Amino acid sequence: MNKHLTIAILSILISFFAFQCKSKETKEIKETKEEVKETVETKPEESPLIIEFTKAKEGFLTDSLFQVAISSVLPSEKEREEEAKTIAEQKALNLLKTYTIPNLSDKGKKELREISKEGKIVNKNVSVGGRYFFLYQIQRPNLKRFVTKDLE
Repeated sequence: MNKHLTIAILSILISFFAFQCKSKETKEIKETKEEVKETVETKPEESPLIIEFTKAKEGFLTDSLFQVAISSVLPSEKEREEEAKTIAEQKALNLLKTYTIPNLSDKGKKELREISKEGKIVNKNVSVGGRYFFLYQIQRPNLKRFVTKDLE
């Protein structure tokens, strides 16, 4: 009987210590997760201005307005705007192509290139951490219908 009582007490003690150890590990993991969460929340790259430009809608905003977002790290204002315009025109062209018919004629491709160059840079020189953000917008009456249906 003494042997059975000793085994029962040892089993209870072992279970108690195992439970205590397991609780501490869980608590430590929760603390680690909170630390990671705090680190993620305090990233400087996630400031409201960064989010505004990285989440800026690209494509057709309305039937007459098309937009792409670009950024530059070049040092001078003139260089940044030139780079932004060049990149924006190419990005706009590539995105506009996704709205056209699959087998666009040479005439249609030429018209699309011309449309992509009609845009203007807006929101100049918004800087966050040395990176400058720009929005490039093309505005033209019935632009969406023209690109999606009227190009050959």
